[in-house]
Amino acid sequence: MGLGSTASKGLAEHVTRTLASEATNMHRLKSSIIQSVGEYIDELENTEDGIANHALEHIHSNEIILTCGRSRTVECFLKSAARKRKFHVIVTESAPTYDGHEQARALGGPQHRRGGGAGLGCVILGTHAVMANGGLIAASGTHMVAAAARHHSTQVVVCTGLYKLSPLFPFDDDRFNAIVSPDASLVDAVDVASPHYDYVPPELVDILVDHTGGHLPSYLYRLLQENYDSSRELTREIQNL
Repeated sequence: MGLGSTASKGLAEHVTRTLASEATNMHRLKSSIIQSVGEYIDELENTEDGIANHALEHIHSNEIILTCGRSRTVECFLKSAARKRKFHVIVTESAPTYDGHEQARALGGPQHRRGGGAGLGCVILGTHAVMANGGLIAASGTHMVAAAARHHSTQVVVCTGLYKLSPLFPFDDDRFNAIVSPDASLVDAVDVASPHYDYVPPELVDILVDHTGGHLPSYLYRLLQENYDSSRELTREIQNL
């Protein structure tokens, strides 16, 4: 009886220590997750303002700026520059969604209509996502705008938050697209697909601007390393908690 009682007591102490250790690890993991989520929320809330702080580095007085579609990040970027500089903004219509109309209304105001310029200064774009090779998944029509800018040797500046960086490569463009109806008023016998996004290859992008500053598309691999942990590193970090 004495040996059995001692063994049971030792087993109970071992189980208690194990449970306490697991509880401590879970508490550390929970605290780490809460901290990471808090940092992520702060980044999301401050991304637009952080990007807008770099506007004067890319927009000059009396320039003509071309943008495509609706982007709150681009809106903040242009409005930030307009506080100190005068320039024209041209917004593409972006049919059939006509997001360009909404963007033009958001930018409405005398500070965006004054000034003049002989030619297009630069193209400023928003994006839905930035792929691992530096290419963009952006609003339909963006590829045509970027290609025209490259043909005329006009700089293409893309405003994007780091949370839009993707570790995926665009081997299949359609995989990252959404096919929608081009117009609800079309006759039923007509079947027309309207891609919601364009893939813009990295060679048509000159610079990516996030809240930390401007980067070349070729530098994206470093940003991905800084913002995405490999599965092995993530497993090791969890095990060390």
